Amino acid sequence: MSELKELLDQLELTEDNRLMLGEVAMIMMPAWFFSGILTRVKEYAGDQTAARVYYDAGYEGAYNWAKVQLEKGLKGRQVMAQYLGSMTTRGWGRFEIVEFDQAAGTGLFRFYNSAVALQQGDIGQAICLWVPGALVGAYQAIMESEGSELKVQSRETGCLAQGREFCEFVVEPEG
Repeated sequence: MSELKELLDQLELTEDNRLMLGEVAMIMMPAWFFSGILTRVKEYAGDQTAARVYYDAGYEGAYNWAKVQLEKGLKGRQVMAQYLGSMTTRGWGRFEIVEFDQAAGTGLFRFYNSAVALQQGDIGQAICLWVPGALVGAYQAIMESEGSELKVQSRETGCLAQGREFCEFVVEPEG
C-alpha cells in the first residue's frame, strides 16, 4: 500500500485539468473501458492487426518510460522492476520478474490478476496484447543504454483469460 500512497502523492491535477505524474501526462480509466477498446480493435481490425497495434504501443510506452528511469540513474533490472512496479501500482495487475538475464537478452515474467484478462473472463485465448511489446520496449532501452545491439522479442505463453492461474511472458533474442 505504501507504493500506492507514494504514487498518489506524486499525482498532480494541473490548472488546465491535466493529470500529471511528474512530467508524464496520465489518464485514469475503468478497466472495462480499456478492455472494450481492445475488444473493438480485435473485432474491426482482426487478431493479427490488433496484436501488432498493442505490441507496438506497449513497446513505445515502455521504451519511453524506461528512458526516463535510465536518466534518473537506474540501471538494468532496476529499470525493469521500476517499470513493472509502476504498472502494478497503477492497477494493471501484479507483475513478477521470475528470470532476468540482461546479457543473454532473456527473461521470464508473470502477470497476476491482469485487469484486462479478469474483465474479459475465460475466453480461451491470450488477451494481454500490450505486455509483450512493453517488455521488449523496456528491455531494449536498458540494453541500448549499455551499448548492446542485441534485439529481443517477447510472447505470451499463457494467459489468465485461457483459464490459467496467471499470465506468463518469455523474452528472448530475435531470430
